[in-house]
Amino acid sequence: MQHITGNSFFFHSQSSIGGYKRGDQLLLFDTGNDDSSVKKAIRAFDNIKVIAVFNTHSHADHCGGNAYLSKHFAMPIYAPYLETSFIENPILEPTYLFSASPPVSLQNKFLMAKPSTVPYVISDESPISISFDDAQIDIQPVALRGHSPNQFGYITPDSVAYLGDALISSEMIEKHPLIFTFDVKEHIESLHRLKMVKAEGYVIAHGGYFTDITDIIHSNLEALDKTQNLILSTIGNGKSTFDELHRKIAYTYQLTENIGQYWLNRSVIHAHVKYLLEIEMINFDIDHGVICFSK
Repeated sequence: MQHITGNSFFFHSQSSIGGYKRGDQLLLFDTGNDDSSVKKAIRAFDNIKVIAVFNTHSHADHCGGNAYLSKHFAMPIYAPYLETSFIENPILEPTYLFSASPPVSLQNKFLMAKPSTVPYVISDESPISISFDDAQIDIQPVALRGHSPNQFGYITPDSVAYLGDALISSEMIEKHPLIFTFDVKEHIESLHRLKMVKAEGYVIAHGGYFTDITDIIHSNLEALDKTQNLILSTIGNGKSTFDELHRKIAYTYQLTENIGQYWLNRSVIHAHVKYLLEIEMINFDIDHGVICFSK
């Protein structure tokens, strides 16, 4: 793990893991893709004891090491309400993407972490006290819904904010412009809220550590706006089906999709369509089993 400041650390990987260490005791913020990810994150510390895990949300690349840690350290896990259901029952993730019992091809480690029990459910932004051998500290939760149903970030006493997927780095957006969102309205609100979150530094899962996130917030807002405009331009003065919208977005963003990526991207398109319906920029009608969208 790389030292940030004070007792705060992070492990830069495909999905970054945060840490807060005092003596031989360690808190973790998210646990990466799988057992291997979290093992690599903590192996730099000799005789370390993980005393708690804070999950930002339930996506498999953020709670993939939970089960391993629970087995080896028997420590408590904290996670936001709603997200806990998915962490404890990973089959829910491919189920909601597929809208039915999911095919075997969707039941993989990229969508389903190993299940883990979450005894502590976070429902608001009240500080959470954690006892170390030599001190008691408060972790400050920050509600950052949108990317997932009830994502939270966490701020340590060192004023380091671990933001999960509330932000995606500008470099990642260039490679993957269709950023994942569950609720566009809440996603936009959380991005604007992040402008008011004051910290000495910020760790984002897909990007690493930053001392200033102003430009990254702008890049994320632009990415959401670009997809909405692409949907509107595709509809034009006519009508478009979900398949036509998906095809246009895949062509424009040059998406190469396997079955899991297809359903993830489809979910993102659904989220954007729902938002455009809410703000009354599009309408829909259904004709013989086909839903069409128009302005």
